[in-house]
Amino acid sequence: MKNKRLFNNWQLKLLSVALAVAAWLMIMSLADPSTTVTFTNVPITIINDDVFSEAGKAYTIDGRLYTSVRVTGSTSVVRSLSASDFSATADLSKMYDVTGQVPVSVTCTSRSASQISYSAVTSTLKVQIEDLLERTFPVTVETSGTLSDGYLLGSVTANPAVIAVTAPQSVLERIASVRVTVDVGGLTENATVECTPYYYSAIGSQLDFSSTKDIRFSADTVVASIEILTTKTVPVVINVSGQDQVTPGYRYTGAEQSLTTVQVSGLRSRLAALSAITIPEEVLSVAGASADITVTEILTDYLPEGIRLVEGEEKNLIVTLQVEPLVVRTYEVEDVEIIGKNADYEYIIRNLPLKVQLRALEEDFKVITSDHISAAVTIPDGYGPGEYSLPVTIELDEVFELFGRVNASITIVARGEQIEDKEAGE
Repeated sequence: MKNKRLFNNWQLKLLSVALAVAAWLMIMSLADPSTTVTFTNVPITIINDDVFSEAGKAYTIDGRLYTSVRVTGSTSVVRSLSASDFSATADLSKMYDVTGQVPVSVTCTSRSASQISYSAVTSTLKVQIEDLLERTFPVTVETSGTLSDGYLLGSVTANPAVIAVTAPQSVLERIASVRVTVDVGGLTENATVECTPYYYSAIGSQLDFSSTKDIRFSADTVVASIEILTTKTVPVVINVSGQDQVTPGYRYTGAEQSLTTVQVSGLRSRLAALSAITIPEEVLSVAGASADITVTEILTDYLPEGIRLVEGEEKNLIVTLQVEPLVVRTYEVEDVEIIGKNADYEYIIRNLPLKVQLRALEEDFKVITSDHISAAVTIPDGYGPGEYSLPVTIELDEVFELFGRVNASITIVARGEQIEDKEAGE
């Protein structure tokens, strides 16, 4: 009987339960209502990006790798969540080739995932694809600091001398040069320094690739080799041949050279063996010359191996070999010494004054007079009274030469004998 009572009016009882549940849900919705919240800065993780590198391609993402997640659920559940309860991924293998769009999927890692609904605000990413290329760049070594006095910077080399860079085409196009910098301040001997290479744009700005994907360098460090040289000042010596072989009537009078000393550099041991830079006589000859000769020689052709001119020194040596014409001047000499006289005779020179012709440079004649000319005639043994024509010896400064011959007309008579014409005496 009791069981029959339980099922009496069952429709009313079911309706009562339904009304109770609805009332409970109404009460609960009022106590814990539904809400929608957006969580920002959820990082997007890229997956399957090897599909591009395997194809020799590189990719870049337009925009930030973050998304926002819109979450709807009861207030108590939503309030218990944070951005860290969500993860977002973009699968590059699912990129749509036509638009370059990649879908972004979001996953909730919270236990309350089943009690909420959520979706990514940023549902796709825009992907740019470009070729992955390689280029090589020479390494330039720059120096800073000041060397000590007496030392000079020699060769500066880098090892490796070039660096290969593999990167997207747009990245490679930004690189204009690769440089390393070495401080040489105070160095007095050769040195090697390990350096970090830096990359620069065409306008000289240093480039930062720390956040660049898909970039590889063939070397991360460079060893710079610095050569330190010593300096020395040496004379420039010229040798002239054919000085006595100029055209007759001319004289070699000397040489003018544009450089008398130069500063050279090299290793200390090599500089010690160098005393002068010598221009050999086979390249400087005045044989057969009747006018000045100008010769230009390149000094570096005469430097020993391992020695070079200091930067800024003139390398062209200009030599002017001076050849001037000789002129002839006539002088009258009254005073003539007679050598080898016999006491029993008297000697008369009848052609005084003697006409003496000298040849020299025009400039030399400005300092000579007849008083500077010494003349003498020697009487040979056995010469007795009579008329003779004897050569006259003329003594001159070496810059003068006797032009032609000079003879003295001498009359020898016995002492005390009457002399008819005595225009000159002993």
